[in-house]
Amino acid sequence: MSGITEFIYFHLNPAIKPENPTNEAGASLLELFQTTKHQSGYKGSAWGRSIEDENVIVWIIDWKDAHPPPPPPPATSLTPYLTPNKPLTTFFATLSPPLNLSSTTPSSPSPSSSPISSPLTELFTPFFPTTLPPPETTSLHNSLIAFRNELMNNLPEEQRPRSFAMGQVERPGTRKHGGSPSGEAFGMVVVVGWESLDVHVGVKGTEAFGRGIQPIRGWMLKGDGEAEGEGFGVMRHVAFRVVE
Repeated sequence: MSGITEFIYFHLNPAIKPENPTNEAGASLLELFQTTKHQSGYKGSAWGRSIEDENVIVWIIDWKDAHPPPPPPPATSLTPYLTPNKPLTTFFATLSPPLNLSSTTPSSPSPSSSPISSPLTELFTPFFPTTLPPPETTSLHNSLIAFRNELMNNLPEEQRPRSFAMGQVERPGTRKHGGSPSGEAFGMVVVVGWESLDVHVGVKGTEAFGRGIQPIRGWMLKGDGEAEGEGFGVMRHVAFRVVE
């Protein structure tokens, strides 16, 4: 059975600072990350703060099996560390190529390495209407592959991403979305490794980026407050730390 990647977005209580060795609550959170390594099917994980909001933490876990064993689900264990009344979002996707978090090395210069090993990782989960007929859904997937090709092969070498992985969000398979004719939408997750935020921003003005993203925008739904939660319909940039 193929593996799967779990994405967990949560708002960390600002008083908790896992980067500070003297912060007891922060050390406890790091211990939670470490403890998850002992769950059956665990392959590897990484975590980091979002540049857009440093209190938003993204924790990514690779599992060997498509259905990680219950309990304890990692997201449930995060409750003591959360900012009250802030959303926690979890979703699962099978990525191509896989992230291979168990073998990630932060210094790896290879363009085909995991996005998580890059200095900065872009995470984006766009929504699309569930009413797309099968031929258009196929065209959407082909357009996403073409977009990856544009960025990986048709940009100057200094502007290219280090890596580009993507997949369809499998759980939850759909979410409510007011912009969809059916009221529901499905998501894709795009994980791209960049040298820096400036490089990513600069790429958005290139012809290759425009050619690649234009057809995708024709299907993509605009953000919807009911559907988003944290991590859905928004872009985040994260410098990940691998859980050793």
